Amino acid sequence: MSKYSKMFSPLLLPDAGVILKNRMEVAPSSPVFIQGPEPYPAERMIRHYAHLAETGAGLITVHLITWDGKPLPATTENVVLSGHLAGMDLFDTRCSHYFAQLAEAVHFYGSKIIVRVTVHGPDGYGIANTPSRYIPHNMTHPHMEKEMTKEMLEESVAQLVKVCKKLKEYGFDGVFLHAAYRMTLLGRALSPADNKRTDEFGGSLENRCRFPFYACDEIKKACGKDFIIEMSISGEDPTEEGKWTLDDTVRFMEMAQGKVDILQPRVWEIDHTSIIGYDPNPRPFAYMAAAAKKANSTVVVSAVNGFLDPDASEATLENDEADLIAMARGWICNPDYGTKLLNDKADEIVPCIRCNKCLLASNDAIPVSVCSVNPRFCLEDRLDSMIPKNPIKRKVAVVGGGPAGMEAALSALEQGHDVTLYEKSDSLGGLLKIATVADFKWPLRDFKNYLVNKTLKSDVKLCLNTEATPEGLKKEGYDVVITAIGAHPIIPPAFRTGGKNVITAAEAYLHPEKVGKKVVVVGGGEVGVETALYFNGLGSETTIIEMQEMLMPLTSFEHYYYMIECEWESRDHFHIMVNTAVNAVTENGVECTTDGEKSFVEADTIILSIGYKPDVNEVMAFADSATRFFQVGDCLKARSVQTAMREGFSVGSTL
Repeated sequence: MSKYSKMFSPLLLPDAGVILKNRMEVAPSSPVFIQGPEPYPAERMIRHYAHLAETGAGLITVHLITWDGKPLPATTENVVLSGHLAGMDLFDTRCSHYFAQLAEAVHFYGSKIIVRVTVHGPDGYGIANTPSRYIPHNMTHPHMEKEMTKEMLEESVAQLVKVCKKLKEYGFDGVFLHAAYRMTLLGRALSPADNKRTDEFGGSLENRCRFPFYACDEIKKACGKDFIIEMSISGEDPTEEGKWTLDDTVRFMEMAQGKVDILQPRVWEIDHTSIIGYDPNPRPFAYMAAAAKKANSTVVVSAVNGFLDPDASEATLENDEADLIAMARGWICNPDYGTKLLNDKADEIVPCIRCNKCLLASNDAIPVSVCSVNPRFCLEDRLDSMIPKNPIKRKVAVVGGGPAGMEAALSALEQGHDVTLYEKSDSLGGLLKIATVADFKWPLRDFKNYLVNKTLKSDVKLCLNTEATPEGLKKEGYDVVITAIGAHPIIPPAFRTGGKNVITAAEAYLHPEKVGKKVVVVGGGEVGVETALYFNGLGSETTIIEMQEMLMPLTSFEHYYYMIECEWESRDHFHIMVNTAVNAVTENGVECTTDGEKSFVEADTIILSIGYKPDVNEVMAFADSATRFFQVGDCLKARSVQTAMREGFSVGSTL
């Protein structure tokens, strides 16, 4: 028996009479890379979800369609898909077979597949005459909506039913009705903040539930009781205008019997679903599922948000605090999650660093998704042809024990090579050792510890406290040398004064005693912002100076940016200066120019966070130390964790 027997136990949906093969669910998510402009599920998408079914997911939720099942128009605009694919043509008979293939591929492994569906009204109309806001928070555009008539509500449900009947015809097992975050017609109907109707669909909780339950009844009537309906709601909305309590969720559960089969309680605002390190609790919203379970109801409960730790998930099920465990990012980091658990390899589960790049790489990025910790992401279906089979065993040296170096060494070892890793310090981790000092960097710290421990437990030969030299490597007779020696902090001439008040971010983390009570951080990238937040948390008054018009332009704008923005907005003695250049550095601070206006900012300590630059001559010194020579990570160009891991993996696995 697996240690996680509860997660692998079957689950009966009582009202539907449907049995799920286990308690593991893929929450609504569709990585951008698995689909092109096809108006039907492409082969890559089919393989992706079939693989998740094969490796453990008992219930899979997918994004396929817009609310009406009709295709999106072609556009030349850089439309952000936000990691969720929608807009296929459900009603084009030329696409029918591909929809059916997706359902059948998942069914092949005994899993169920449902489709996320929303409900909308005509343009300009909503549940009531109230402002509509589009979330995430950064993209809010409030506008007034006209109240839909009862006939309009019925027409919206009629279209929903038409969509559901077509999905059932193709073999899908049900739908996921999105009614959380006060989004979509169903979510706004439930919310007392948005639903100001005075007819039978507004007012009391029972009345506000009337329209969502009417939709469920119509779906069941058309598609049968075994057509699964999962619904997400905000399990609690503690905001002043929200006024949805845990007791309301319990009452909802009791009223939903025979209408909703699975309830997935979510948080009150979509950005907060993307838990990041500023909350020390990895599962801060688990209490909502636990509260829903207290209801006397046949509706089963799916817990979501942060359930990557299998021990915590197993305990949640054992303690009857949920019936299902849903993950989105967890399956992206670990597409073989269930297989790892079944084979007692939970220690091989890759921690998610919660960067949200799987939704959108950065504010400036085209719609593309990546995973910082899974270098195979986006390549799974083609790696068999990209990685050589039965390669000639080679003697490989990796110089540098940061993330790129460790991943290169591990990937080369996996291919059967004889690998030695040289690290000049006494421990592995590279810049991650500095980047994880702050307490709120615990997600990245978990990943660093995972990667270090994996390397230490492997058969890679480690030479710590050893500075590799080209001459020494040549004497050892290596076939391949991979340099991962990192880069050096950029220090512009204006800061090379020799003054004791100017230090780099790395030095500040290593020697916090050098940091005074008034701190200026020069550079408003992600590292600069986090450095400012860290020392502000230690009691320093901090000011960030950034030349560009916004902070963290390379950070994922989807949810992640807003969560950090919320953090700095909550801090006292935390200042931001954008569109600002530093003109001069003195013993007492910095002279600046902001939009043509000069100013002086007092500082005991000036911390530089302008980035890193490789020393190409230092790298090229190793070029003749072996027949084949590669560079990965920061020594090639300043890298993120994602690009460092991808380079280490690609080089190490293709020698």
